[in-house]
Amino acid sequence: MRFGRLSNGHPPMTLTMIHPFSEVPVPALNQIGGKALSLTRMTQSGLPVPSGVVCTVGFFQPWLDALRVTKQWEALRTAIETDEGLHSSTEALKEVCGSLLLSSEQGQALSEALDGFADDSLLAVRSSSPEEDLAGASFAGGYETCLGVTKDGILEALRRAFASAFDERVFVYKKQHGFSVENPRIAVAIQQQIASESAGVGFSVNPLNNDYDEAVINANFGLGESVVSGTVSPDQFVVDKVSRKIVERQRGSKEWVVVLNDEGGTEERLNDNASEYCLSEDQVLAISMLLVQIEALYEMPMDIEWAFSEERLYLLQARPITTHVPLPPEMATKPGEKRRLYFDVGLVDVMTINQPMTPLTIDWMFRSIGMWITPFIGPVKLNARGAPGMSLLFAAGGRTYVNLSQVLTLIDVRRFSGSGGGASQMDALTAQLMANVDVERYKADKKIPSLRWLSLLRHLPRALLYMTSYMVRALYAIWRPQQFYRRYERVIRGTVRKLQEDIYERLTLREMIVQLNDDLTPIIGKTAAPPMSAYMNYMMKYMGSVDRLVRNGTEEDKQLAEDLSRGFSGNEATNIGIQLHRMAKMLKSDDLVDLDNLARRVKERALPDKFMSVWDEFVVEFGARGPNELELSNARYGDEPLLALEQMSYMADTDYDPEKTQREHATARRRAYETLLTKLRGRQRRTLERVYRILDLYGPARDTPKYLWVLNNGAVRRRALLEGRKFVDSGRLDVPEDIFWLTLPEIDAANADPSIDLRQLRDKKKPFYDKLDQVVTFPHLIDSRGRIGQVKRPKSDPNTLVGQGISSGRAVGRIKVLHKPRDKPIEKGDVLVTYTTDPGWTPLFVNAEAVILEIGGMLQHGGVVAREYGKPCVVGIQGITKTLKDGQLVEVDGAVGTVRLLESQMAI
Repeated sequence: MRFGRLSNGHPPMTLTMIHPFSEVPVPALNQIGGKALSLTRMTQSGLPVPSGVVCTVGFFQPWLDALRVTKQWEALRTAIETDEGLHSSTEALKEVCGSLLLSSEQGQALSEALDGFADDSLLAVRSSSPEEDLAGASFAGGYETCLGVTKDGILEALRRAFASAFDERVFVYKKQHGFSVENPRIAVAIQQQIASESAGVGFSVNPLNNDYDEAVINANFGLGESVVSGTVSPDQFVVDKVSRKIVERQRGSKEWVVVLNDEGGTEERLNDNASEYCLSEDQVLAISMLLVQIEALYEMPMDIEWAFSEERLYLLQARPITTHVPLPPEMATKPGEKRRLYFDVGLVDVMTINQPMTPLTIDWMFRSIGMWITPFIGPVKLNARGAPGMSLLFAAGGRTYVNLSQVLTLIDVRRFSGSGGGASQMDALTAQLMANVDVERYKADKKIPSLRWLSLLRHLPRALLYMTSYMVRALYAIWRPQQFYRRYERVIRGTVRKLQEDIYERLTLREMIVQLNDDLTPIIGKTAAPPMSAYMNYMMKYMGSVDRLVRNGTEEDKQLAEDLSRGFSGNEATNIGIQLHRMAKMLKSDDLVDLDNLARRVKERALPDKFMSVWDEFVVEFGARGPNELELSNARYGDEPLLALEQMSYMADTDYDPEKTQREHATARRRAYETLLTKLRGRQRRTLERVYRILDLYGPARDTPKYLWVLNNGAVRRRALLEGRKFVDSGRLDVPEDIFWLTLPEIDAANADPSIDLRQLRDKKKPFYDKLDQVVTFPHLIDSRGRIGQVKRPKSDPNTLVGQGISSGRAVGRIKVLHKPRDKPIEKGDVLVTYTTDPGWTPLFVNAEAVILEIGGMLQHGGVVAREYGKPCVVGIQGITKTLKDGQLVEVDGAVGTVRLLESQMAI
């Protein structure tokens, strides 16, 4: 972990030291922090907030000045700069905070503020950081709260709250979320303590399923600390905010309660009323209505802390919910209206994009996606920005969706979720989600014009013509494979060379996109897609036969099945890892110490000729590839050598050789095939021979259409950056990469009209994308009120999760959860856990003991690479990146599809 420098200077503070919640004008966020600003705003809006004051950042300036001259402060600065000793240095500085004294000015201001509270009052003292309780960060649990504080104990409570600004967790969280660590700042709120009979938390959006029309309330007797800290299982209520009815209630065990001591402080007691609900129905509904008020005030989903005392409801805190999935306004229906259901196509095989797509990427995708559709049904025109309710396919909020409610007017998607359905073979989680779709709830009442029978019948003849033509070519690829493959090699080789030579860059960006699509559509339809279809069809049959061997055969048959499932050569994704491993072994260990310097040497061609020759081959073949490679704004291996060098550094010390493993698997597969032939006769033998021959021949063709699409994408990226540089040179954009924030029509208009403010167009789009930064995994299914489709996990062994095994074998290792390929290194012994993968993740499979994916299937990237590298792989477990935590020891069984925790209970 790398941190910035801790400053020894600080701007002078001139504002009031202590500010009452009720007093106007309200100080700025940087003076009273997010929590106190929220309390002040709610107080002045007439909400039931206990009275209080805030000690501003300026109040604590003398304490900061005193700390800056200590040796402990210098030790902390050193720890931040060197990434060593952060825990010990923060603890030492916090210890110094325990002896800080008030200056006369601080003491006078505090004394005057405390005069507003009765002498026997108990107070709540809560830290309030300028970075805390914001829409993009919560710092939950990072700062200090002291409850039941007497006036005599206020100084000690202030010290504790102030010291929490130097907690190790705070520094780590700040760095992870992009906050400055140079000038620690803290304010502290002092409030009247509420002696509550019941208290807890509430969410204006259901955090379990993201439903915007449901409020969730957690509650216990006594103070809310037992709920906030998670030390008890509270009562839980789910309220429909539209009908104002409780739709679900669950009694918690509530073993303990936290109560106030008359002399100050709090204590835990056994709960004598644990078998009773701690809230009446009227109280639950009152909290839900308070949540509605708070949400309306802030115009965003909020969570609150609340308390009931003597039948009166108090609002203790409110902060933005930072973990929900934002719904673009154009996708939303009004509360109470019939909902629409959307399917995120960015998560399917071929695309697998788990990040927001920039506007230019969406425009490119909607124009190029026709390459995949035209060979089957003829030319189509797609509108990326069509109204969600009137479109079958559209883009919104940086994602691409299918209006599944309209699909349901034609077919019942649940039919595709059975064991024989294609969906269950390709993506286990999607199949499970489709099986759980509430058709009656989501099926549209009226079809959009393009799906009405008259419109479909009008297009049917053309679609049949194109489909028939494609089927003829696909059959030719099956029945005359050698002849077809010779033509395939010649055409694809010429097409790849053409795309790599940038012959399109003389065109405008729009002309280039159109020409690329015009050129590639017939090549994909006539040459690239037919062998891919043949491969996929035969591979499904092949893997089905292998599966039957595993289920019904002897131990020898099971070994044959395992050998038959891998060892296929020519796969683009596995070859990336092999090439990177080969180059990693050509470097010295000293080379990999400073990767920035190594990247500079690669760019300057200052490495040995042998390495540079292999590097040049890698860039020619894989230069357009990289993590999340279909997003135009993402750098590729050919753009930024550091991407590849980082992945090489993970492989430098491993004794696992992916190239050797693949050769061994290929040999084992050939032997298994020959052994199986001796057991078969007649038609079965002839079928196996044909299937095996087709798979061997067309194995490399499986990824060819995607490879051509990636090369198309890479060419468009290079041309777009040229356009961006032109706008930078004319002073209209700040960096070339800003071009990706513009749509294609906006770029056309900007070229025609120099007066158009491109920065304004860019900045208008960014606020919603900023909200999307908090989304770790985008959901497959989401409806027009934000509700996320979920799979019901069967109740079984709490230490075992069951998914779908797509690469056999068994391995034990420690969990390493990644959301992006560059999050952290995968070292020997780690079990890689992530949402989904694309070829940019391939090198991380080399060191992994096993792989666990939320999204994946037998023929998707993760499954293919895991089998070729001999890594057990389990997929299809919803929420796996949240359920498993770094460091947990697990056993992954890829044959039966289980993940078993070996050390402690999971966070389910």
